[in-house]
Amino acid sequence: MQSLTTTIHTDLGTVLSSDSATPLQQVLAAIALVNDNPEEALITLQKNLKLAGTTPQNNESLVALFFSIISFCRILSTNPKIDLSLENKVETLSLCLEQYNFIFDQYTSDDGLLQTKAWPPIFDKKDPLLKIPAQENGFSDLLTNILFIRATAELIKAGGIYKLNIAPLIEGNELMIYCFNEKYWNENTGNYQRDSWLTESPQQFFHITGLLPLYAKIPTQDKAERMLQHLLHPRYLENDGMPAYFCAAWVHSNQSQSAGPIQPLLNWLLAIGLRNYDFVVTADQVKSETLALIRKHGHATAFTNTGEIWPGQTNDGSPETAAVEMLFAQYLRH
Repeated sequence: MQSLTTTIHTDLGTVLSSDSATPLQQVLAAIALVNDNPEEALITLQKNLKLAGTTPQNNESLVALFFSIISFCRILSTNPKIDLSLENKVETLSLCLEQYNFIFDQYTSDDGLLQTKAWPPIFDKKDPLLKIPAQENGFSDLLTNILFIRATAELIKAGGIYKLNIAPLIEGNELMIYCFNEKYWNENTGNYQRDSWLTESPQQFFHITGLLPLYAKIPTQDKAERMLQHLLHPRYLENDGMPAYFCAAWVHSNQSQSAGPIQPLLNWLLAIGLRNYDFVVTADQVKSETLALIRKHGHATAFTNTGEIWPGQTNDGSPETAAVEMLFAQYLRH
């Protein structure tokens, strides 16, 4: 493991200053390196926050922005002695607050949730989600809303410490969690899902993002325990991998148990979510099985549920997967 860690340090350090890296890749690299190179990591997170400005564009950049807010606020909340002036901390938190207000005011629809203009850049191009026709005025993507809710919660914590006016955030976050539960919780299936997964897609499917509300602490404990059963179901244990391997599994009983791509970043979010509800054994299994794939094949972007590289992928060059490998070594702190 030590040799892998050394390799990751080198690769991710390069990503921080790379002109070819995407904002999401740079932010994830910064999150992974914050313990070893906190100064440069904070610079990267602040750079991404400043580039978004006070009027963030409603496109794929929102995901990188939300990860930046989550991570920057967590650093300030958990390490108040970080080498950053009080003025700089408050200035950046104030910018995050302005961004929250703009996003909440401009991009929430009548159902109380964000309407996005593009799918998050996390999903593989063969993900069944991308087969669902986009609506003209955008759509409520689960993952984007999950990250926004988690970002708001972290901003509330950090903003409270540094005496910002967080009262509107508390009210807004409670409203979004309520709306998210009302719109997406499916009592029959015991998970969160869009109706279009079962009505508008070529094949009905169960998607891993239906479990990721755990990451933002959206479900009650009772709901979370029902969600856990999806990962313990025997149909997900027929192959060598964990049930967390499945990005999407078809739900028709007469369909073969084919699955979408396994993406380490989504597995990391799932593991953090499971730990939020003290499902430690399952979280650790997600971690160990994901790391086993990475150690077997390298930093591929995605894998199959039989433990191979996803077709069309290579075994190197994915900063997201390199970051996840390091983050799994730190995930008790997330």
